[in-house]
Amino acid sequence: MATINLLYIITFFSVLFIARFVFSRYYSVAEKYNLVKGYSNRSVHKGKVYTGAGLVLSFILLLLAVGLNIVDFLFFEKLSPIIGASILVAIIGFYDDFRELSAFQKYIILAFLVVVTIIVGTDTSVDYGIITNLNGFFGINEIGYFSGFIFTCFVYLSIMNAINLIDGIDGYIGIFAIIFFSWFFLMYHNDAFFTYSIISIIFMASMIVFLKHNFSRKEKLFVGDAGSLFLGFWMANFLILFITSADGASFTNLFSIKLENIPVLAIATLNIPVLDTLRVMLVRLLNGKSMFRADRNHIHHILIDKGISHLRTSLVLCLINAFNLIVIFLLESNFNSVELTGIYIGISLIWYGIFEYIKRKKYSI
Repeated sequence: MATINLLYIITFFSVLFIARFVFSRYYSVAEKYNLVKGYSNRSVHKGKVYTGAGLVLSFILLLLAVGLNIVDFLFFEKLSPIIGASILVAIIGFYDDFRELSAFQKYIILAFLVVVTIIVGTDTSVDYGIITNLNGFFGINEIGYFSGFIFTCFVYLSIMNAINLIDGIDGYIGIFAIIFFSWFFLMYHNDAFFTYSIISIIFMASMIVFLKHNFSRKEKLFVGDAGSLFLGFWMANFLILFITSADGASFTNLFSIKLENIPVLAIATLNIPVLDTLRVMLVRLLNGKSMFRADRNHIHHILIDKGISHLRTSLVLCLINAFNLIVIFLLESNFNSVELTGIYIGISLIWYGIFEYIKRKKYSI
């Protein structure tokens, strides 16, 4: 165990060093190739913003994965389809950052990539690639290969979309990612999920460095679609592993979770992004607009327009998400999946009402 903890520490500080170097060099590359986005009617930034830095995250992950595999610390070959697919997702997002694919084009490409990834991953014995068992959630156990395949694709695409939508203000996606991967570091802190613990550390350290550049007043850096889709892909993969693991007690040496409640906990980790996505899409439909049409109706836009700073908005939304997750986690042992889902929906509706109330107020907070 001491050796494993030492590897965690070495990985964390190595990523801090690598990320600091690579992110700093990205500015010159972005300036040289004009990887800059100016002001738009949806933007909350009026100056130049360097975007597409999510490609840096994929580079850091690839570099660490190859390096650790070479020295035989980890067996990344089983995850090679996931790592390869995530890098392709980042490249698609990077292209979209500057060529602006339509929502239809982007998600058709992403859907194709997800389908291929799941098929290849299954063929290479990645046992947790498809959700085929809900472990008693609402009394549902086996759901069959085809249904599980479709559902798994839906999970990937939905989460990538939800995370893509929160990358609109300084700090939000960075703070959210740090909390998300910290949570799963605790969940996967044992030998069975050692590789995922390392990946959690890679993302945590990378996003800590990224936040420094994201909050910079002189040269602001955004991960762009390259980063939000890349992070969303990995978050989806983490949640799919969370759901498909055979024994809830095997997650960690610290926690024991009812199998039927794992899907509720999984969705609770993304409570605010999912709530915001559903809310925005519902409003668009009710107004006769396309669900995928971009606007300034997201929760973070509402809070920013009420005079709350980027940092405070990001912290508030991330802490609310963490609070909801902790509440569900603390209650799960006392309720079955139907009851816990009801509690989760109730909490979500309360926050929905609060955000709608804030939106309708005619004065700033």
